[in-house]
Amino acid sequence: MPKRQNLFADIPPITDFESCQRARPLILQRLGDIIGVWEACENKSCIRARSCQRSDGACLAAFMQAVPDGERREFRYALENRSKGLAPDEAIARAQARVAEESARQGE
Repeated sequence: MPKRQNLFADIPPITDFESCQRARPLILQRLGDIIGVWEACENKSCIRARSCQRSDGACLAAFMQAVPDGERREFRYALENRSKGLAPDEAIARAQARVAEESARQGE
């Protein structure tokens, strides 16, 4: 099995507000690439590069707003679960269960 590459290795460490602001465009671009935002992008250069070519986060924000609420919550919960140390499969399974429980409670 090939070793997984760290897509964020070249982003400078965040130590203060200014360094956070410098890293923000790179992080947003990488997240957009991971999710594959460029596949639905109207910008032809993004499609050709198979990567987001904007650094302002607008593409990622537009994509996330277009995603249905249940899927957006599932994504957020999975990220929260991963940050708590759960394995990817477990994080996703728990996120899906949580969204299903919330939907059942709200009668969706």
